[in-house]
Amino acid sequence: MAREPGKALMRATLVVLATLGTAVIATTNPGVVARITQKGLDYACQQGMVVLRKELEKITIPTFSGTFKIKHLGKGHYSFYSMAIRGFQLPSSQMKLVPSEGLNLAIRNANVMISGKWKARKNFIKISGNFDLSVEGVSISAVLKPGFDPTSGRCTVTCSSCSNHIDSVRVHVSGSRLGWLIKLFHKKIESSLRKMMNNKICQVVTNSVSSKLQGYLKTLPVKTRIDHVAGIDYSLVAPPTATADNLDGQLKGEFFRCGQHSPPPFAPPPLAFPNDHDRMLYLGISDYFFNTAGLVYQQAGVLNLTVTDDMIPKKSKFRLTTDFFGILIPQVAQMFPNMKVQLVFWASSPPHLTMNPAGLVLTPTLDAQAFAVLPDSSLAPLFVLRL
Repeated sequence: MAREPGKALMRATLVVLATLGTAVIATTNPGVVARITQKGLDYACQQGMVVLRKELEKITIPTFSGTFKIKHLGKGHYSFYSMAIRGFQLPSSQMKLVPSEGLNLAIRNANVMISGKWKARKNFIKISGNFDLSVEGVSISAVLKPGFDPTSGRCTVTCSSCSNHIDSVRVHVSGSRLGWLIKLFHKKIESSLRKMMNNKICQVVTNSVSSKLQGYLKTLPVKTRIDHVAGIDYSLVAPPTATADNLDGQLKGEFFRCGQHSPPPFAPPPLAFPNDHDRMLYLGISDYFFNTAGLVYQQAGVLNLTVTDDMIPKKSKFRLTTDFFGILIPQVAQMFPNMKVQLVFWASSPPHLTMNPAGLVLTPTLDAQAFAVLPDSSLAPLFVLRL
């Protein structure tokens, strides 16, 4: 999902970041990587062909008119009109990864069924009828180049090249015994139809990418609010990168506080990805993703917990009372006899998660404060624990 900027552009970018005071945290490392394998592209190609087929069937075919010559009789006139595509079959399609380029879409052995009307005239002789026409052996090749909009972080895609080829055009005429006349101008019809279809097929493919596919990508959200405190930013930080085996999307993968979106004071580490391709889609998540969550919720002051004696199982010998704590701290029972105790836990700093091959290591920094519950339900501080 990318090409690195030139040195001059990189220096200019760093100067701007330094001016804004954010150069310390500027990074291109993703917090999350979404990997699409060839299996995933095969599935996406199947779904895309349904849309492309419908667009190709909308191709409008103009009227073809011209003259023909009959030996000893001179010239006549013909016209093929009211033509419409009845079906555009795409039996074989494949989307392949092209390293450093993007995706190559190849469609082979496609065929088009067209129906319409025809008429011919030579002086006072007029004949007409219906016809069926098949365009066979249509092949289409297009290169799709993924990119991204650095302003919105959304994925973009363009059709950088397109070509197509038609093997043959076959006409079947009904409605007149003089249908043999069509043989006189069959080559003209075939040539005109080939030229028209060759121009319009790639035009439809290109427009489908720029309007349908790109239009769909523009509707995809890159940020999601998950509760009243935080949201997740999964916009792209670089263009998607294509290798021979997969297409990688590098996502920011960052929690942010609703209404106060500021970058965290630490950067994502390089994200190692296993070389597996058995599934359609892989999702790699670094500890940066979880650590930004801890930072946001800790700064919002919601990482706290109040424990009361009612929450302790009745069979437990441990009680949240001043008499129980008086066993360890006699002054508590002396100053506040026969009272309930509340324990309030909170994260004094953001919890930190570290991922390594051995597993996950979570290092929370917790504080706890004990309060005596006075007869009027007010709280009296007893002591503070640093955990």
